[in-house]
Amino acid sequence: MLALLVLAILVGGSLQRVTGMGFGLVAGPFIVLLVGPLEGVLLVNVVGATMALLIVGRLLRGVDWRRYAWLAGASVSVSVPAALLLRGASPAALEIGIGAVVIGAMTLALVTSRLHGERRRFRERDPRPLVVTGVASGFGSVAAGIGGPPLAVYAVLERWDTKSFAATAQPFFMTNALAAMAAKVIFAGATFPAFAVWEWVVIGLALVASIGLGELLAPRISREATRRVLVVLAYVGGAATLGRGLAQLL
Repeated sequence: MLALLVLAILVGGSLQRVTGMGFGLVAGPFIVLLVGPLEGVLLVNVVGATMALLIVGRLLRGVDWRRYAWLAGASVSVSVPAALLLRGASPAALEIGIGAVVIGAMTLALVTSRLHGERRRFRERDPRPLVVTGVASGFGSVAAGIGGPPLAVYAVLERWDTKSFAATAQPFFMTNALAAMAAKVIFAGATFPAFAVWEWVVIGLALVASIGLGELLAPRISREATRRVLVVLAYVGGAATLGRGLAQLL
C-alpha cells in the first residue's frame, strides 16, 4: 500500500508543479482508495498544504493578493459548516460522494473550457464570482480533499493569466487545506492515518521528490499533454473510489 501511496504522490505532486493544480484531483482519489475515506481525505489535505507551501516560494511574486483574499475568506468561512454536515456520513457514502465529486468537477471543468465562444470576463473587481468559487472550493476540500476544479472553472471564465493563476493558487490551496483539516479534526472527529514514523518519512520524501520531478518535467511536457494525463488519471481515480463505495453498499 505504501508503494502505491508514494506513486500517487509522485504523479499528483509533479502535475501540481507543472500545471499549478491537480494534486487533489489526481492523487486524492487513489489516496482515499488506499487509506480510507476519512483518514484519506485528511492525508490529502496535509500533503496538499505542504506541497503548496513548498511551491509558493518560487511563485510568490505572481500572486494576486486581492483575489486570494476573497477566495480564502469564502473558503475558510464554509469549512466548519461543511465538516459538521459531513460528520455523520458513512464511509461508503463518503467514498461515493468523493468519486462523484471528482468525476463531476472534472467534467464541469472540461465542458467550461470548451465554451470558447461563450466566455466573458466578469465585471471588473466584482467579488461575487470569487466568493462563490471560494465557497465551492472550501466545501470540496472538506468533503473530498479537492478544491481545485471550482478555481479552474473561474480561471477559464475570467481568462485569468496562467502565471498569475498558478502563483495565486498555491497560497489559496494551502489556506484551503489547512482550514478543512482543522475543521474536520475539531468538529468532525477525523483522525490521521496510523502510519509508523518511517512511513511518514517516506511520504515526506515522496512529496519533495514529486516537486523535483515536476521541475524536470515542466520544460519538457506541453501543457496539452499534461492536461490530458491529468484528466485521464482523475477520471480513473474518481471511478475507482466511486466503485468501491458502491461495492460496500451491495
